[in-house]
Amino acid sequence: MPDPEDGLLNEETLFDMSMLGDEAGFPNMMQTDIEPQAAQVPSHVSIEDVLKMEFFTPGEAREFYTSYSRLKGFAIRKCKRVKNAKGEIVSYTFVCNRQGFRHKKWLNKLDRKREHKPITRYRNMSDVEIAQMNSMREVGISIPKIYQSFAMQVGGFNLVRFTKQDMHNEVRKQRAARNDEKLFWRYEVAAGSRLCDIIWSDGRSQEDYEAFGDVLAFDATYGRNKYNLPVIVLSRVNHHNQTCVFAAALVSYESQDSYKWVLQRFLECMWGKAPKAVITDGDPSMRLAIMYVFSDAHHRLCTWHLLRNATAHVSQPCFTQLFKQCMLADIEVDEFEIQWEAMVDECGVREIEWVMDLYRKKLSWATAYIRGRFFAGLRTTSRCESLHAKLGGFVESRYGILDFFTNFQRCVDFLRDKEEELDFRSFYGTPVLQTQFPEIERSAATLYTREIFYRFRESLKWAGRFYIADRQDCENGCCYVIQKYRRSESTWQVLHQPQNGTFQFLVGNDIGSLPETLVLKRWCKNAKNHVTSVRQVTETGDAASRYRSRVGVFLDQCKRFAKVACLRDEDYKVFSEKMARDTIILEVKNGLCVALYVNPHLNGEGGGGIQDPVRVRTKGTGRGNVSQVSKGPKKRKCSACGKLGHRRTRCPSAPAPQHRCRGSQPVPEGCQAQPQGGHDIIETLNDQ
Repeated sequence: MPDPEDGLLNEETLFDMSMLGDEAGFPNMMQTDIEPQAAQVPSHVSIEDVLKMEFFTPGEAREFYTSYSRLKGFAIRKCKRVKNAKGEIVSYTFVCNRQGFRHKKWLNKLDRKREHKPITRYRNMSDVEIAQMNSMREVGISIPKIYQSFAMQVGGFNLVRFTKQDMHNEVRKQRAARNDEKLFWRYEVAAGSRLCDIIWSDGRSQEDYEAFGDVLAFDATYGRNKYNLPVIVLSRVNHHNQTCVFAAALVSYESQDSYKWVLQRFLECMWGKAPKAVITDGDPSMRLAIMYVFSDAHHRLCTWHLLRNATAHVSQPCFTQLFKQCMLADIEVDEFEIQWEAMVDECGVREIEWVMDLYRKKLSWATAYIRGRFFAGLRTTSRCESLHAKLGGFVESRYGILDFFTNFQRCVDFLRDKEEELDFRSFYGTPVLQTQFPEIERSAATLYTREIFYRFRESLKWAGRFYIADRQDCENGCCYVIQKYRRSESTWQVLHQPQNGTFQFLVGNDIGSLPETLVLKRWCKNAKNHVTSVRQVTETGDAASRYRSRVGVFLDQCKRFAKVACLRDEDYKVFSEKMARDTIILEVKNGLCVALYVNPHLNGEGGGGIQDPVRVRTKGTGRGNVSQVSKGPKKRKCSACGKLGHRRTRCPSAPAPQHRCRGSQPVPEGCQAQPQGGHDIIETLNDQ
């Protein structure tokens, strides 16, 4: 190869060398041999010079002929390889990518279902293009849009060296290489081997459920896929009081059987660990499924949905306000019954069926009956609604199964990134102490996460307003009389057992730190320490991930450099030559390139012949789960008689039309019609 300093490298050669950087500078992902990088081909090389050249390895020859063919305006492919008895390559033949014909046995095949595909062997994506595609996909850009972006960069679709199918194949290959050993999924198929129900949960979600699975909430959302299947997300809060996802499911119908199947598969995924409490919006199918699968869990109804239903069924603002007080008041059971009777008598709603059914479900919503049960401080399913709204920013109604899964995982990863940020804030830095009990406050700041500590501090401030007025020893512990400061009428008798306690006892007994019996581990910083993490995407990940990450970062820097280097002709020539020289120096410096390993046995297809659900084509408002094909063509409706199958102009029951001349007027009854022609008017004038 000529030296760049001797002036033999013209602008055309430099351009070809820069275009070949993606191919010659980086090995193919499927390559397993270690081969040296071949020199670039200057434009003045003749055919005689090529015939005299010798190469040390087949890879070096392939790199040279690839560069030479591109310089001449065509592409090559490998054709024939001959080895001797020792396994050494004796001859290697490279041909034009359009050379040869397909074998006759494939052309004469009689049972073909599709037309023959054209032979396009010279198609591949470089590592730089793969890294750029991955960065775009991570922000939700679709494959067709990414392909258009590549076409814009190179100057047209005919100059792109790969197709959209190659991009889909690369995505499938990457998806197969990512293997979560704990990934759980179950599915069911309907008629025609079409997918109807599916539930999935990755390893990280299962770890979160192990730590925070004492409370569960779920609800259904719609319009998130092109099949119009309801999406059920099972979630709750973590130790930062932040929403975390345990599992998700797609179901064909919101029936009792569907919810039973989802909850049973969810219980199977979590190794039989059932939640202690479940919060839903009160759907009858959900309620029956929860009673069947989670028989020991306490089912709580959403407060917001109950108040909305009270407004819809009773339509009395007075009743809604009294019902809210009766539902949320922290009172004894006897006092609740008295308030309920007074409310129904005052509003006159005792005989309303909805009110009677609501009273029968009082164990699911009345605070007086559910005191002592743990719900993680939640009374509504507003977290589910918020999660559905956030999910709408990642998934769209046009997404199929694979696109929905990919973008749903992006939403889950977004929540997990927020969790890691909150972990960092909780472990680093010390909050400023603000109460008059610094020892207790400091102890809580050491144990709890930052968000939970702020809530604890507010409770600790309230604890200073009470003091212990009296203490009596009992068989089961100590009986304390708690009194509010300067309020002798506000007193409470509390039975304190050794395993329980409140902040008032800590303050009254001059205790300087939180005992373990008062600390719930799910709110602590180390709530997930006992869970073995299987996160694989880190800085110490596989070589392919590190390499592509570096390529993506460097590519962004090159885009910024190219924006200013191409403004002037002299700058373009200078920096193009410099980049070409630096590229050659780095190739010589590194010598060999380590081939990135991709397991060729992994198959991204999977599915065993299972087809996607039936796509629902909607126009205007949603049409449910019935496809347009099953509905049949829309029939016309007559506006006169209201029957289907004809229009008003062809209605058999419509009165016969009366034909009249243009300009004629209706004749009153008893009068004779007079002619209005021009001749009659002239005759009248002559008579006069």
